[in-house]
Amino acid sequence: MRRLSVLLAIAAILLAGAVGFTYKTRNRFAKHGAPPPQVGSHIAVAHSGWAYTKDDPQTNRPVVRISAQSFEATDNPSTTGLHEVALRIYDKSGKSYTYVRSQSALFEEATGLMKSQGAVNIVMNVPSDKDAEKADDIAKLVQVQTSGVTYETKSGKAETDQAASFRFSEGDGSAVGVTYDPNLGELHLKSAVSLDWIGQGPAGNKMHIEAGDLVYREREHRIYLSPWSKLVRQQTNIAAQNSIVQLDDDGNLQRIDSEHAAGNDTRAGTDIEQAKQTQFAADHMTALFNDDGVMTEMQGIGNAHVSSAQATSRTNLTGDRATMRFRIDTKLVDGEPEDESNLNEVIADGHAVAESEPLPHPGVKLAESHLLRSDHIDLEMMPDGKNVRAIRTPGNAQLEFKPNAPDQAHRIIDSSRIEVHYGADSYIDSFHAWNAATKTEKPASTVKPTAPGKAPPPAYTWSDLLAAKFEPGSNQASTIEQKNHFRYEEGLRKASADTAFLDQTANRITLVQNARVSDDTGSAIADKIVMNQQTGDMDATGHVVSTHAPDPNEKPGTSMLDNTKTMQAKADSMQTRENNTKIVYSGHAVMWQGANRVAANEIRVDRDAQTLVASGDVVSELVDNNKPDAAPTTAPLFTVVRAPELHYRDDTRIANYTGGVKLIRGQLTVTSKSLMAYLTPKQDKPGGATPAVSDDNSSLDHALADGSVVVEEELANGDLRKGTAEHCEYITKLSKVVLEGGHPEFHDSQKGFTRGRQLTYFSGDDKLIVDGAKGTPAYTQMKKH
Repeated sequence: MRRLSVLLAIAAILLAGAVGFTYKTRNRFAKHGAPPPQVGSHIAVAHSGWAYTKDDPQTNRPVVRISAQSFEATDNPSTTGLHEVALRIYDKSGKSYTYVRSQSALFEEATGLMKSQGAVNIVMNVPSDKDAEKADDIAKLVQVQTSGVTYETKSGKAETDQAASFRFSEGDGSAVGVTYDPNLGELHLKSAVSLDWIGQGPAGNKMHIEAGDLVYREREHRIYLSPWSKLVRQQTNIAAQNSIVQLDDDGNLQRIDSEHAAGNDTRAGTDIEQAKQTQFAADHMTALFNDDGVMTEMQGIGNAHVSSAQATSRTNLTGDRATMRFRIDTKLVDGEPEDESNLNEVIADGHAVAESEPLPHPGVKLAESHLLRSDHIDLEMMPDGKNVRAIRTPGNAQLEFKPNAPDQAHRIIDSSRIEVHYGADSYIDSFHAWNAATKTEKPASTVKPTAPGKAPPPAYTWSDLLAAKFEPGSNQASTIEQKNHFRYEEGLRKASADTAFLDQTANRITLVQNARVSDDTGSAIADKIVMNQQTGDMDATGHVVSTHAPDPNEKPGTSMLDNTKTMQAKADSMQTRENNTKIVYSGHAVMWQGANRVAANEIRVDRDAQTLVASGDVVSELVDNNKPDAAPTTAPLFTVVRAPELHYRDDTRIANYTGGVKLIRGQLTVTSKSLMAYLTPKQDKPGGATPAVSDDNSSLDHALADGSVVVEEELANGDLRKGTAEHCEYITKLSKVVLEGGHPEFHDSQKGFTRGRQLTYFSGDDKLIVDGAKGTPAYTQMKKH
C-alpha cells in the first residue's frame, strides 16, 4: 500500500512535469521570435511527433524522457494539452525509472490544475535496461490503471472520482475515487475498496480487504478502513465497523485493529467428523501477522466471544478479553510448500465462561452440558486446530454439569484450579480440580425422595484433588477420584476419608484410609468403605468400628443386647444390605450395647427378621441390671455363654447356642451340646418410648441345656457342687437348676453323691430335691464328717 501511494504521487508529479515542459516550450518559441500563430478562442496551436530529453548537467545521468504524439494550446482560458503522452522519470542513480502513459492531459494555467482525460497507466521502479512497454519486463512491478485524474500543481494533490485498479508486489486491489496529498503523505480511497494483500508468502496466504472508505497515512504506515470493513484470509472472515491496518517499514502486514468485529473460521474436512467452524466477536479485535502475512494471533476486548462447532459438540467461550493464538504449519499444495495458521490456543480473561454443549450423535447418549466459569480460561487445541485438547484455569473456577436427560444429575464443582483434557472428536477424556468442593442434585427418578413430594437432598463433597475419567466417545464420567481430606454430606449422611473413589457406571463410592460414614442412626469407621449410591449397601474392611443409635420406632424386643443403649461393633469387615436392615460383621467381630456384648468370627443381624446369627468362637456376655436398692459398689453379674454357633430371634427372645456350649453365671457353670437361653422379656414404656427390660434385674430369664449337660458351682468356701444329665433347666429368678434325662447325678464335695430321675437344686438356699423314677428308687450317698 505504501508503494501504491508513492506511485500515485509520482504519477501526478510526472504529469505536472509534462505541463511545465509545454509551458517552457511556448516561452522558447516567443523568445526566439517564433511565437505560435494566433488562433480562435479554443484551439491556438497543434503540434505532432514531439519529444523532450533532460539530463543532469553534473552527472550526465538521465532525469526525464517525455514523448507525445501531439500537444496543443488554447487562449481563453489559457490551456495546454498533450496527447498519447509517455513519461519516464529516473531516480538519482539513473538505474530505474517510473513510467506513466496517459491518453491526454489538460493544464489550466489560471487555476494550476491539470486534468488527465482517458486512461492513465503507471509502472513503478522499471530498471533502466528494461522497456516499460514490454509486458514481460514489467510483470512483477507496481502498476496502476485509472482515469480522470486531477492534479493541483501548487499543492501536489492528486484526485480522481473514477475507478482505479492497482497491482503491487504484496498484492493488488481496486477502488472508486482516489485522493493523494503528498504534503500529508495520505492516500484516500473513497469507496468500493477492495485489496488483496499477499505479503512475502504464497498467494494462498493473501488477506482480502474490503471497505467503504480507505485512508493510508504513509508516515504512520497505517491504513484506516471505515465506516465498515471486511477482512478475509483463507477460511477466516472478519466483519467490522472500523479497522486500522498497521504495516512495517517494508510494507509488510503487522496487525489489524477492528471495532465491533465479528467473524468466523470454517475448516471443511473429508467428512462431517473432520468439519469445524469457529465464530468470534468482540467490541475491539486485533489480528497480528508474521512477516509472511500469516495470522499468528487474534485478540478481542470487550464482550469477547468465541464459538467452536464440531460434529459432536459446540464450545462457546466468552469473557472481557479473548485471545486466539495460531500455530504456523507448512503443507504442500500442488507440490509447493504453503504456510497456514491453525488455531493453537484460545484464552479468555475477566468473567470468562466456557460452555461445551453436546450435539446429538447416532448411537451415543446425549451427555450433560459443561459450563466453566473463571477469571482466566485457556483452551488448548489439537494440532489440526479443529478440536479442543485441553481447558485450563490457573485460578478459582466453577464447573457446572447441566443435565440434558431426566436421569442425569446436576453437578457444580468449585475449585482453585481446573484442567479438562479431551480425546478424539472433542470428547472429554479426563478432568482434574484442586481444592474442590462439589454439589450434586440427583434426579428424583433415580433416588427415592426422603418424603412424598420432596426431592432428595443435594450431596456435597470436599477434597484437595478431584480427578475424573470419562467413557471414550461419550462425555459420560466413568470414575471420579477425590484425594486428601475428602468429606461428604448428603442430608443427614456424612462421610470422610483420605481418598474417595466413585465408579459412576456402578454408582459406587469407595473410601480409603481413615474412612468414616455416619448419619443420625449411627456411624462406621474402617480402613476402606464401599457404598452403593443406588441401593445404600455398604462394605467396610480393615479395623471396622460401627455404632447404631437406639431407634425409638423399633418394635419391642428387637435387640438381643440392650436397645436402650447405642449398639457398637468391631470387626475385620462389615457388610450392610437392604437399607441397613441386614448387617454382617466378619473376622474378630464384637458387638456390644452398654455392658452386653457378643463376640464371634462372624455376626449376622437381620433387622426385618429380628434375628442375630453368630458363628465361630461365639462369646456372649449379658449383664444383669442392678436393682434400684442395690448398693453402688455392688459388682455387676454377667451371664457368659461360649459356643460355636448362636441363633437369636427377637420376637421370641430366645438365643439358641449349638456345637458345644458353656454358660457361666457367677459361680455357676453349665456345659452342654446345645443351650437355649430365654432372655428377659421387654416391656413397652408409656407414650411409645423406647422399650426397656422388665423390672426384673436379670437379663437371662431361664435356660434349657441339652446333651451331656454338666452343671458346676464353686462355693466361696472352696466346696464344689456338680450335676450331670442329658437335660438341664436353669431359672435365674429362683436360682433353680433342674437336671433330668440320662441318669441325672449330683455331686457335693462336702455332702456326697445323689442320683435320681429328676434332680432339682436351689443354689440360693442350698436345697436339693430328688425325684426317683418308678421302679428305680433315688439313691443318695452321704459323706460322714
